[in-house]
Amino acid sequence: MSTGVVRIAIEKEGQLPQLIILDQTQPLENIIKEICVKWNISIPEQYAFQYADYNLYITEENRFEIGNGNVLKLTLSPAKLAQDIFDKLQSPNVEDKKSILAQLSNIAEDPTFAGEFIKRNGLGLIISLLEARPESPETMAHALKAFQELMEHPGLKWDILTHGFIKNLTVFVNKMSGTDPTVLKRCLAILESTVSNSYNLYPIAEKEIKFESLIKHIHNSNQEIQLNALALINALFMKKAEPSKRKAFVEMMLKAGVRNEILSHIIRANKPIQNEMAHQLYVYQALMFSQHADRLRQRGDRRNQSLLETLDVLRKTVFDSESGTGRPVSQMANSGWDFKTLGFTNYENPAQDFNETPPGLLPAHCMAYFAHRHPDQFIKVVCQNFARGDDHGCPFARSSIALTKLLCELLKVSDESYAEAGDYYPIFFTTDYGFEEFFCICIQLVNKTWKERKAFASDFTKVIATVKIQIERSLAEKQHTMEAFRNFIFNLDYNKINKYINEEDRTRNIQLLQSKPVLDLKQQILPHLKNIVGRQRLDQLIEGRWFEKYKKKDNNWYCRLSPNLKFLHYGEGEGQGAPSLEALPNKLPISGIKQLLIGKDCPHAKEKKALKLFYFSLVYERDTSDDHLNFTVTNQQIFDTWVDGLSVLLNKEMPSATSKEDLETLQDMEIKLRLLDLENIPIPESPPPIPADPPNYNFAFTF
Repeated sequence: MSTGVVRIAIEKEGQLPQLIILDQTQPLENIIKEICVKWNISIPEQYAFQYADYNLYITEENRFEIGNGNVLKLTLSPAKLAQDIFDKLQSPNVEDKKSILAQLSNIAEDPTFAGEFIKRNGLGLIISLLEARPESPETMAHALKAFQELMEHPGLKWDILTHGFIKNLTVFVNKMSGTDPTVLKRCLAILESTVSNSYNLYPIAEKEIKFESLIKHIHNSNQEIQLNALALINALFMKKAEPSKRKAFVEMMLKAGVRNEILSHIIRANKPIQNEMAHQLYVYQALMFSQHADRLRQRGDRRNQSLLETLDVLRKTVFDSESGTGRPVSQMANSGWDFKTLGFTNYENPAQDFNETPPGLLPAHCMAYFAHRHPDQFIKVVCQNFARGDDHGCPFARSSIALTKLLCELLKVSDESYAEAGDYYPIFFTTDYGFEEFFCICIQLVNKTWKERKAFASDFTKVIATVKIQIERSLAEKQHTMEAFRNFIFNLDYNKINKYINEEDRTRNIQLLQSKPVLDLKQQILPHLKNIVGRQRLDQLIEGRWFEKYKKKDNNWYCRLSPNLKFLHYGEGEGQGAPSLEALPNKLPISGIKQLLIGKDCPHAKEKKALKLFYFSLVYERDTSDDHLNFTVTNQQIFDTWVDGLSVLLNKEMPSATSKEDLETLQDMEIKLRLLDLENIPIPESPPPIPADPPNYNFAFTF
């Protein structure tokens, strides 16, 4: 973007290109006049600039997007071109119309031109042409594209269309064969926009469109036709706001086999699913889920006869079956005991367990589906938990309610979820009862995870949280059958999930600790942490320890640092307890130490070369010559502690690997403590920009 001077080229058919310096402070009108004068073009008011490689007019609003090296072309102005096209479209010459409509379809996306053309009632002219049904498919295709492009501009209402216009489009859509693919895909797209955007025209379009034709277009090998056909089906579905009409539409789609056609000819067609198609598949999935929206809003009520019948079916499926539960004879007529065994919280009035909305009565529907379609697994789940006892059993009803709520969140089950962005999952296109079958698998997973975790009643929330991770990970794999999904998720056991969680936490922590703001914070706290580690080392030196003799004739000896950190006190002994400072006859001032030697540089290291010992020495002044205080230890940790401590006394960096590990541990702990308040809040890599200075400083705070 440039607000000053840019160097560009201007070209025009039949003219030599001009290289000019475009002064962005001059009006475009003046610049166009200068170019027209150089090329001897009269009436410069009828000309304007466009980009040479695409149809976008340069205006005073967008001119600052021109950059150095851009190539512009001098062409007819939007007003002149719009008038010329409008006049020529009224010509009786068929070939002229085809070429003019082709030109219009290419320029219609430009907002400046579109505004001029629409102002001249260009849309009305295009609608009239389409109502008359152009003679050739090419002319029809250009006219449809031009209409689509023009209607994309804001402020236009689809109610300008006529019944005849819509009927002409549906003629092409309802044909089972022989329709030009370009014409067909544009007719489908325009009808979808009409259904979506016009309340008045939607009933007309719905009446004229043959639903079986839309299903036939799902078979088409042209992916754009498939996409537009599915989008139109979704648009018709969305218009069914009333529950009864939506239910009837769903039944019609089930009867027509729409889901199976989508599965066979789109999802399993061995063609890559493009983004727009993936979105329409998600919309279809969300619309199918939305048929459960009414249940999500309904609360449990003991006066609801349908709910009471559902609860009775659940109870009888378990307790009146041949397998039974082995309940005691004293409980044979006690329905409260039955509902407690089924895992209801309010077992005297189980309808109250469905008071929360969402999920409302949807869990009851899913539980009844499980009991009806998979009675053996249903009974097995209930009986297994009954056998574990009250505190160890996974409450089936409570789990079903929590699971249904979780599934609604993960799959975005609601009235308006189709308006959001989301993922489609092939498994929900493999059955007409995708949500219910998904529930049946996942409720068995809850029971399996509970058992693997050896959970108690108090672990309920943790188990559901684990199940959520299992479902999320399994959905991400996008299995193509329910059986494949079941096998994958049942193999993703509790131990594997724990391992994944720990690995993710570790990776997240590493990434967090390597971010620039955190690295800066580390540098700020490092001096303080070095003092802590150094102080710990000095405390060890103040406590002191016995050191092994380094010559056979020598005794063991003790060394300790004075509390004021000014002297090392040492002396020989028998290694009985820790002697006091007064009991140690020798004293070495820290200020007199000249150097700390480590390892092979120590003078006494050569004498015990074959032994696995650790050596360090202090070089200090003694009268007129240097002397050494030699240390020998057999333990790496002791060696590191004393070398680090002596280095601190000598104002040097602690050299040991142990000190570095301790510093890293303290840094990580300190960073995590400081970032607790920022949990789940992303930390930016760079600081926010500093705001500009205020226009003046004539303000003050009032207290």
